[in-house]
Amino acid sequence: MSEIPIDSLQVQLEEHIPLTDEEVKKIEEEQRKLTRVMPVILGGCSLFVMAFIAFCINDTFSEFKYYDYILFAGAGFALFGFAYLISLLVTGYDRRNWKKDKTNGKSKLSSIVIGSDTTEYGEYLTFAGPAKNEKIRILVNPEDYSQYKTGTKVVVIYLKYSKTALSIRKS
Repeated sequence: MSEIPIDSLQVQLEEHIPLTDEEVKKIEEEQRKLTRVMPVILGGCSLFVMAFIAFCINDTFSEFKYYDYILFAGAGFALFGFAYLISLLVTGYDRRNWKKDKTNGKSKLSSIVIGSDTTEYGEYLTFAGPAKNEKIRILVNPEDYSQYKTGTKVVVIYLKYSKTALSIRKS
């Protein structure tokens, strides 16, 4: 792979750009979608774990009394409750940090695409950073991933902390 010559004057980074109301609403809606789906995911996982435990102790179920079944069900609810509490703490922490950081949540980068890669989480483009040998890797849409090839000069507006592209255009 040949190295792309990058002039440091070509790369500009603007930080602490306030988000628009439309961008804020979009992000909050994505957070609400996750919050709505979380109990279903955790319930399914809890049922799977309880079924696995029941399969492992299958021989001793015949010796169970009624209170053992109640304790077994209570353990399942306790497992679900613990996992749900942890998910609420994590999403609450994310939401509080998000609300606190609305004023400087995005950055604008004028740069050159120097690489691209795909993971199980999505497609990423790598851009030249403002410092020498600095690279900024940003999650992009599949359309943008296929459209912008290595060496293309672009302007990217992205969320500062999640490194997710909001918009990309050629410059």
